[in-house]
Amino acid sequence: MLRTPLFVAHERLNARLTDFAGWEMPLFYAGTAAEHRAVREGAGIFDLCHMGRLELTGEHAVSLLEAITPSSIRRLTVGGCRYTMILNERGGIVDDIIVTRLEEHRYHLCVNAVNRETVLAVLTARATDGVTVTDRTFDTGQIAVQGPDTPEVIAELLGDGPFPKFMRTVQAEWQGHPVSVSRTGYTGEVGVELFAPTAALDSLWEFLLEKAEPCGLGARDTLRLEMGYPLYGHELTADTTPPAAGLGWVVDWKRENLPARAALLNDRREPKQVLCGIRLTKPGVPREGCPVWIDGQVRGVMASGNMGISVGGGIGMAWLPLEYSDPGTEVAVEIRDRKLAAVVEEPPFYGDGTVRRVVD
Repeated sequence: MLRTPLFVAHERLNARLTDFAGWEMPLFYAGTAAEHRAVREGAGIFDLCHMGRLELTGEHAVSLLEAITPSSIRRLTVGGCRYTMILNERGGIVDDIIVTRLEEHRYHLCVNAVNRETVLAVLTARATDGVTVTDRTFDTGQIAVQGPDTPEVIAELLGDGPFPKFMRTVQAEWQGHPVSVSRTGYTGEVGVELFAPTAALDSLWEFLLEKAEPCGLGARDTLRLEMGYPLYGHELTADTTPPAAGLGWVVDWKRENLPARAALLNDRREPKQVLCGIRLTKPGVPREGCPVWIDGQVRGVMASGNMGISVGGGIGMAWLPLEYSDPGTEVAVEIRDRKLAAVVEEPPFYGDGTVRRVVD
C-alpha cells in the first residue's frame, strides 16, 4: 500500500490504520464518535494526501475541462473553486472533482484517490497542443481543517491575509513554502483544505495539531453522510448521472456544448431511479447493500449507511424508483434478516452545519 508523507505522524498518534484506495490511512485515533464531535463542535484535521492533485495549464485548458464536465468552467474567476464531475459519453460520472482556477490558464483538480489514474488518462488523452497535464499528487500534500473553530486554528498561517470566502482560494506561506488555502471541505462545517509542498507537511501538521483534533476516515464518512454528500463508488458511479443523484445543479443547462446532453436531459425529465435520504425510525445502522422494502417488495438498495452521530440514529442514502422518492414515504431497511422501519427524508439530516457561515 502507498503511504502519505504524514504516515509516521499517524503511527506516533497510535492511529488505527486501514486500506483505502490502495493507501494505508488512519481510520480513527481517539475514536470515530469523538472525532466526529470535535469537528461539529470545535475543529479537526484530516490527512488528505491520498487524494489526487492534478494540474492543467495552457490557453486551451478551459476548453478541455468543459469538454468533459457539465459545468461552466470558463466563468470561474481566478481563485474560484467549483465542484463538478467528469462525465463519460453516457453522462455517467467518471469522478466528482473540485476545480480551482489558480491563474488565467492554470487549473488545479482535486480528484478521488481511487480515480486518480483514470482521470489522468482521460485528461492526457484529450489534451491538445498548448495544454499540459501534470500529476502533482506526490510532490504536494493536502490537509483539511474542518469545524467552527477553523478561522482561529489557521489565523497564524494566514497572517494579515483574509480568511477565504466559500468556494474561494487564497495564497499563504508556511515556513517559506507556498500554501493554497481553499474554503472547501466534506463535513458540512466551515473549513479549509490546505495544499502545500511535501516538505512543508510535517511542520504544518504539528502546528495544526496544537489547536485541533486529528481525525480519520471514520469521522469523515459519518460527517459527510449527515450532510447527504455523495461518495464515489457508493452514491456515484460510472452508471450514475448527476440529475439522478440529485446533483443536477452542477450542470449548466444553457451550455450549447454540454457533454452527453441527451442522457442528462433524459434523467432530468424522467430518471428511472433517484438517490434518496433514508432515516431509520427504529434503532439500527444501515449499511451499503442493504435491501430497501416498500409494500412487501424490495424496491431499492442502500448506497451508503452509518450511524448519524449528531442526529442520534441510523441514516443513509438509497437508490429508489422515482414513484417512491417523496419525503415521508415509509420504507423498511433489511439489516441482518430484520426489516427495520425507516422513512425517506431529504438531506441534509443535520441542519446546523456552519459550512457557509460568514467569517469576518
